[in-house]
Amino acid sequence: MKTLLKKRFIASVIDFGIIAVYATLLLLGTIFISSVFDWKFNPNPYLGQLIDLITLTLPVIMYSYLTEKSKWKGTVGKKLQKLSVVTDHNKSAKNILTRNILKYLPWVFAHTGVHWTIYYTANNIEPPLWTWFFLITPQLVVIAYVISIISSKGQKSIYDNIAKTKIAYQTNYE
Repeated sequence: MKTLLKKRFIASVIDFGIIAVYATLLLLGTIFISSVFDWKFNPNPYLGQLIDLITLTLPVIMYSYLTEKSKWKGTVGKKLQKLSVVTDHNKSAKNILTRNILKYLPWVFAHTGVHWTIYYTANNIEPPLWTWFFLITPQLVVIAYVISIISSKGQKSIYDNIAKTKIAYQTNYE
């Protein structure tokens, strides 16, 4: 495994570890609050998707966006691996936002599929075939992302190409 590719992989593991800790705390907080207020589970897919978007997806996108556009030019994982997100354009904030929206878009699709599957299952209805689109497509997109990262030796993914960004070694270690 090439050094940049290896460092990018390790950075991703660190960042998804941070996201997993946040998601676990969010889940534990939800369980605690629902037990205190005796809230009942409501599988409304629209409400679930909205809550998911506000409490999980947007904070994760903002974590990546804000750290990558900061002087660090990378998330905590990238900083620890001495990597930066770079762009050739003056509109680097726009490029980095585009990068992160595209990076996490499969996650949004997958959550949509999960919310609708839970809704149908909770109501003893066989989930329609279209829910599988939201469950399978994100996996195929992520596989394409991984292949593009491997084929560029860690420098670019599909979302980096679209956003006109790339991963590089840090030039300074602030």
